[in-house]
Amino acid sequence: MRRILIDLTKFALSAGLIWLAFSNIDGARAFSLLQTLHPGIIVAAVALLALQHVLGGLRFHQLMVQVQAPISRQVAVENAFVGIFFSQVFISFIGGDAVRIWRLVDGKVPMANAFRAVLFDRVLGFVSVMVLILLCVPVLFGLIADQAMRAGLLLAVLIGMLATLAFLMMHRLPAWLRRRRVFQAASDISVLALGISRQPAVAAYLFGLSLLIHVINVAAIFLIARGLGDTPGFMNFLALIPPVMLLAILPISFAGWGVREGSMVLALGLVGIGPERSVAISVCFGLCLLASGLPGGISLLRARKARPE
Repeated sequence: MRRILIDLTKFALSAGLIWLAFSNIDGARAFSLLQTLHPGIIVAAVALLALQHVLGGLRFHQLMVQVQAPISRQVAVENAFVGIFFSQVFISFIGGDAVRIWRLVDGKVPMANAFRAVLFDRVLGFVSVMVLILLCVPVLFGLIADQAMRAGLLLAVLIGMLATLAFLMMHRLPAWLRRRRVFQAASDISVLALGISRQPAVAAYLFGLSLLIHVINVAAIFLIARGLGDTPGFMNFLALIPPVMLLAILPISFAGWGVREGSMVLALGLVGIGPERSVAISVCFGLCLLASGLPGGISLLRARKARPE
C-alpha cells in the first residue's frame, strides 16, 4: 500500500507539473513546432541516446567485474536498455532498476552483487552530473545575472558534493547502525567506491564514460533545439542542461516528466529560447528517450518467449 501511495503521488506530481507547464504557454504552438522537426533530426537524436545506453552498458559491465560477478558486455548493454525501457514505458511501482536487478538474478547473479552494481551505477550518474555542473559554473554565471539564482546554484552543488562525501564515508558507520539494511547497503557501496578509487585506470574509465554519457545527453537536446530554430552555442547547453537533468532524475516524478519540462523552460529562457519552444524540445527529447529504449522491450519479449511453459 505504501508503494502504491508513493507511485500515485509521483503520478499526481508529474501530471500537475505538466499541466502547469502547458497552462503558461500556447500549447497549440508548441505542438505545431514539433511538427516542423525534420525526421532526420529525430532519428539522429534517438541514435545518440541509443549510443548513450550502450556506453551505460559498458560502464555497467565494468561495475559487475568490480563486484566480482562478471557478465558479458552484451548482457550488460541489454541490461542498460531494459532499465531505460521499463522506466520510460511502464507507470509501475517496479522501477527500471528493480527490473535490472531481477534480470541479473534470473541469470544466476547473486542478489547482493546485482544490487550493489545497479545502485553504484546510479551513484556514478549522480556524482558525474554534479561534477559536470561544477565544471560549467563559470559559463552558468555568465548566463545568470540574478544573485539569488547564483547563490542557489552554488548551494545545490555544495549540498550535492557534501552528500557524496558523506555517502563515501558510510563504511565508517558504527556496527550497530549498519545492522539496518539501508545503512548496510550504503556502507557496501562506500567500500566498493573506495576499492575502485585505488585503481586509477578503472576509476578514470568509469568516470570518463559517465561524463561522456551526460555530454551525449546534452548533444541530443542541442540537436533537437537546432532543428526547431536558431540556437545558442553548444557550451551554453552544456552548462544549462545538466541541472535540468539532475532535477529530472530525482525520484519525485515518473521518468522526469513534468519536472523536466518546467526546468527546461527556466533554463533555456536564460538564453532567449521561448517557453513554447522549450517545452517542445523537452517533449521531443522525452519521446526520443522512450524510442531509444525499445531494444530493451524487444529483449524482454525475447526472454519471455524463451522461457519454458
